[in-house]
Amino acid sequence: MQLPNNSEAFKSIVVGKIRTYCDANIWPFEYERFTSWLANFDCKIEEYVVLQILDSLIVRSNDMAKTSYSRLLSCDVRQHLISHAFIKSLSIEKWKRHLLNGSLNNVMRFSPVRQKSDEGESGSVIYRLMSEELDTNKYSYAAAAKPIKVVILVDDFVGSGDQFKDFANEFELEEKLKNTHVIYCPLIGFECGISEIKESFPKLHILPGEIVRKDNSIFYGEDNALFKNDQKNTVKDIKLFWENMKIKYAPNMPNWFGYKEAALPIAFQWGCPNQTPALLYLNHSIAVNNWKRLFSRRS
Repeated sequence: MQLPNNSEAFKSIVVGKIRTYCDANIWPFEYERFTSWLANFDCKIEEYVVLQILDSLIVRSNDMAKTSYSRLLSCDVRQHLISHAFIKSLSIEKWKRHLLNGSLNNVMRFSPVRQKSDEGESGSVIYRLMSEELDTNKYSYAAAAKPIKVVILVDDFVGSGDQFKDFANEFELEEKLKNTHVIYCPLIGFECGISEIKESFPKLHILPGEIVRKDNSIFYGEDNALFKNDQKNTVKDIKLFWENMKIKYAPNMPNWFGYKEAALPIAFQWGCPNQTPALLYLNHSIAVNNWKRLFSRRS
């Protein structure tokens, strides 16, 4: 791999963008967090590669998540329930009042996507963020005393679909789908995982807040194609170099390219999913004393 001629200009642009996003509170992190993390790398080529990842980074803060989920509920979910005749046609304003006062809890209930053994934050963090506009006590599926027509599953991210399938087995989703209209609403859905879940549960309705595609992957493209915005290195060159970085920094770290090689550069305020390359949430390195971690790992 070779360092492109414009690497210094590229660094200036990416670092400037990060500073702007942090200073404007678009990203919910201190700018110094990124400069400290970049200081872990004393090799110019390594620095260039990780800057490419930061340039592609998809960040979602708590505020962004609340806004996105509010839009999802008020538009897609509301229209879905109206079109399937579960509720009468009503305005967004009236819909929001129903969510706040719990007056539709005889028709629909919400449940976070979380397994009983899960001690981390996944669907639960979104469920808590919804509490400002949804009476989560009155709409709790777990607290329902009788069968409910509609169950809305709340989640932050669906990647491969494997974790959702584990939840579905514990939740007895297949059995519930026989008599219940179930809607799965991840904040962000990876198109591969969505397709996998649809194939396994054809009766499940999936309404994501937003979708990430295969081409959002950092290493997307044919091996012999030029890496993005790089006139010297191919995708294969970058991937091989990334593998060598694993050997140097964390030889035993799983999911170096992200779970199932997804390589999705995604970071929530509450942590990264396992489809994110592991270097972004690595908390210790054999090669660097006092390694500075960039993000936490979302559970």
